[in-house]
Parts: sequence; C-alpha cells; structure tokens
Amino acid sequence: MKNNTHQNITFAHLGIFIFVIGLLPSFRLEAKDPPNQITFKEGGIQKTFYRNPNMEAEFIEPNQVTSAPTKSYANKNIKVGWNFRSPGKPLIKNKTKSAIETKVTEVYNPGNGYGPNIVLPGIVVVSFQFDQSKEVIYQLAKKYNVQVFHIFHPRLASFQSEPGYLSVEKANELLNESSILEAYPETAVEKVLK
Repeated sequence: MKNNTHQNITFAHLGIFIFVIGLLPSFRLEAKDPPNQITFKEGGIQKTFYRNPNMEAEFIEPNQVTSAPTKSYANKNIKVGWNFRSPGKPLIKNKTKSAIETKVTEVYNPGNGYGPNIVLPGIVVVSFQFDQSKEVIYQLAKKYNVQVFHIFHPRLASFQSEPGYLSVEKANELLNESSILEAYPETAVEKVLK
C-alpha cells in the first residue's frame, strides 16, 4: 500500500513536470515578440518610439567585413556595426558559418513612420542616486543577468543586455532597485549607422 502511494506521487510529480516543460516554449515565443511601441524615461523625459515593420537591423562583425568580397559591400554600404536591412534578408549572402551568432533586432522611430530610425543595441545606461562601489555594480549585473559594459562614474554605469526592446525590459527590471535613479536603453540613430 505504501509503495503504491509513492508511485502515485511520483507519477503526479512527473505529470506536473511535463506540463510545465510543455508550457515553456509558448512563454518564450510570447516574450520574444517585439512590441509595436516602447516607452522609457531618459533624463527625466518620457520618450516613445514606434516599431518600423519594414526594417530590421543586423550587426556586422569586423571579421565579416574583411572576409567578404568587397564588391558585395560596395553596393550596399555595409559597415562594421549595426546596419539596416529588409526583414528576413541577411546583408551578407553566402555567409560562412562562424561561431559568432548573427545579431538582428527591430528598428524603431520617434514618430510612427517619421523621424530618424533607431536601434537599441542592448546597452542599458543606469544612473544611481548616490555613489556605488564597483563591487555593488558587479553584484547588480549578476543579479539581473547582464554584464557591466562601462563604469563612467560611481553614479553612472552601463550594462550589456540583449539588443532591441529586451533592453527596455531589462532597464525596467533594474528600476526595481531603490539605489537606481534612472535606467534606459542606449539608442543608435540612423545617421550614425550609415
């Protein structure tokens, strides 16, 4: 009797485990879908940007530029860093497989189709209410699963997260800390990218 009860509990745990594992892919897909509008506060000013569905940004590594034929780049003006492209169309055709995963993210602009296009490269700028030690900044990075990108000052640092709207989400998570005054994604503007 005791052994039978143990088997029933084990099967119940197994059933719950399989159910939770089955739900995980749907949560991931839902979280990865970029919103049509993002809002964040920078310098005390609330900023809103709208997604441009006709454009994506792809990050080109230095070794991709030097290893590809120059003719294909001359026509497209492709440079190291973020470049714009049509959705789903890679900038480099016949790209050799490399250990570097291609970074592609959505593009936003300030006026729902008007104004310069921006890319969120995944860098979150954080200003603190009072001076922070390097140790505290690194602890924050570990807690929020980001990497310290640069410590400008004991009250100002930046963290590397995922590119795109996910950096807005990470900035909002960081704002839960009472020591943080502001957290917002850094933006790369069209004129810088071209």
